[in-house]
Amino acid sequence: MNTLDAMLAAIVADPVEETRWLVLADWLEENDDDLRRGELLRLHRKLLATCCEPDANPERTGWQSRLVELLVAGVQPCVPRKTLVLPGGVPMTLAFVPPGSFLMGSNHPEGEEDEKPVHRVELTKGFYLGVHPVTQSQWEAVMGSTPSRFKGGKRPVEQVSWDDCREFCGKVGASQEPGLRVELPTEAEWECACRAGTTTEYHFGEVLNTDLVNYNGDYRWNGSVKGKNRGETTEVGLFPYNAWGLCDMHGNVWEWCSDRYGDYAVGNQKDSQEQSNGLYRAMRGGSWLDLPVLCRAASRWMSGRGNSNYRSGFRVCFRLHAPKSSFLIQLDWP
Repeated sequence: MNTLDAMLAAIVADPVEETRWLVLADWLEENDDDLRRGELLRLHRKLLATCCEPDANPERTGWQSRLVELLVAGVQPCVPRKTLVLPGGVPMTLAFVPPGSFLMGSNHPEGEEDEKPVHRVELTKGFYLGVHPVTQSQWEAVMGSTPSRFKGGKRPVEQVSWDDCREFCGKVGASQEPGLRVELPTEAEWECACRAGTTTEYHFGEVLNTDLVNYNGDYRWNGSVKGKNRGETTEVGLFPYNAWGLCDMHGNVWEWCSDRYGDYAVGNQKDSQEQSNGLYRAMRGGSWLDLPVLCRAASRWMSGRGNSNYRSGFRVCFRLHAPKSSFLIQLDWP
């Protein structure tokens, strides 16, 4: 194990120890300063540390602007990652999101009532989340065929129901090392991962454009300009990643979550927002067909668990229930 591998493994073993992240930032600045990953990491840590009290930290605007500038320029976040190998040798890479707190929801006047109230959520467990939606090549490797309307191995799989996605997760988990339970993320995990320490409508800021996200650019919102209407999904990874190294969290396809859809509880929450009843399952992120207002971090959608259409896909996650030493960190980028 080289020095970088060892530092990333130490972070997974104790992700709430801030010193380990700062030591990593120091190392990055000393060893690959030209890549600016150390600067990116420091900015991200500042955003995470202040995201639950944004009004008390007006300097966040400058931090986020610089962070987005680096991400759009192609700087790749340095975070722990793991690559699962699917049948046929097809890789599936996931990025680590550590425990922490964030503000869930939105008070934007043009948002929906189901995004309120904005409330603090503490996630007590770290988790790995797919760096992009499950692709057609990944789906076909596990399920044997692809149901997608827009064909392409690197495009996200769509026309999959919540039940279909759960079946996929079960098969992937069964094909891996013992103790690895592959699941859909909860809504809280999804929004935490999407925001990556930001409190703006998108992890890029308050305004979206079609150079950053695949959505219906015929429509404008919140000061955005008219852009492209591609009329279909795009290959994953074409647009900039967020600070956790996740792409396509906004647009491309709606993503199923594990939760039943329901109103938020009032007050601070821990972990899952799971509802005990309800006919529908929650979806997040918006799609290639949707208006920019529906692609916000806080935007929610719902659908019956057996429903599917050419706007709906998903990404997978797993939590560290097994001994952490059994999970090897991979540093390759897709």
